[in-house]
Amino acid sequence: MNKSGQRHIRRSVTLALIPNPKLVFLDELTTGLDAKARRDVWKILQELKHGGLTIFLISHFMDEVEILCDEICILKQGKAVFYGTVEQAKEVSGCKKFEDAYLMLSGEEVGE
Repeated sequence: MNKSGQRHIRRSVTLALIPNPKLVFLDELTTGLDAKARRDVWKILQELKHGGLTIFLISHFMDEVEILCDEICILKQGKAVFYGTVEQAKEVSGCKKFEDAYLMLSGEEVGE
């Protein structure tokens, strides 16, 4: 992503936080960002989280979920099929990798 796109993401996060909310919903925030920009956004989100902001993060990037989320909810056809931590999801599914656990719990086929 180019610098103007990265500025757009930062501006979007900033605008969401102007009223100083206690809770924000962020839907697929890092889609389309390059690796450096994603890491920059992750750092901002971690700082906000440590500052007491509750963040509901909607993401299809399991690495992002693993790094940023304290608790997760996995949906299948709009219904919650799992709620807990990443480690609990791996334990319940019997998978070592979270992405595999997500695929198993959501009913998607796990690759070989």
